[in-house]
Amino acid sequence: MSDLKVRYIGQSGFQLTKGNSTILIDPVDKKAGDVEGDLVYCTHRHYDHTGGIPCFMERNPEAILLTNEQVSKQYREFADRTVLAQDGKSYHYGSWEFLFIESKHGLINDLNLGVIVRNGNDSFGHCGDTITFAGFSTTQLDTIAIPILGIVTASPSGAISELRKFEQPLPTIVVIHWVIRNPNSFCKRVSKEFPDVRCIVPEKGELLPL
Repeated sequence: MSDLKVRYIGQSGFQLTKGNSTILIDPVDKKAGDVEGDLVYCTHRHYDHTGGIPCFMERNPEAILLTNEQVSKQYREFADRTVLAQDGKSYHYGSWEFLFIESKHGLINDLNLGVIVRNGNDSFGHCGDTITFAGFSTTQLDTIAIPILGIVTASPSGAISELRKFEQPLPTIVVIHWVIRNPNSFCKRVSKEFPDVRCIVPEKGELLPL
């Protein structure tokens, strides 16, 4: 069983905890950011991925904002605690390692940097909003969060096509950013095509069964 605890905090957001250290990824709103932690990472600048930044940074005066240049410009008040993420680069914070992967945000040209988070033997991938999972498919991962909305992200069919490109065995899949889509139907499609893969539709506040 993994020592990494992953809690879903809504939309595309997650709280990762290992030992006495906690990080957030893409906190959607003030409530999602109202927790104690060490670092917040945001994949891109849209409000539904950055809404919790101010609350988190104000509650945790020593915390780091780790993100790309577009997001950092929106939150200049935290410039002295901001670390810029770049495609292909990595960043270490305590026992955490972050590897950044740029991918296309559908019809929108905003910069999206997905991330692979490692801590010891545990790993968690987060694609952000993207139509392609390239960069993740050749990396051994325990779990990956993927969007299925379509247009600005991969559609359900597009996500299945992207998953076919992954090296085996596939990681556990957590569905995010579905909005008008049916995530349970998507997971049924995943189970049919990839019988050994676990597909999770998370509930807000749920500690994922990883």
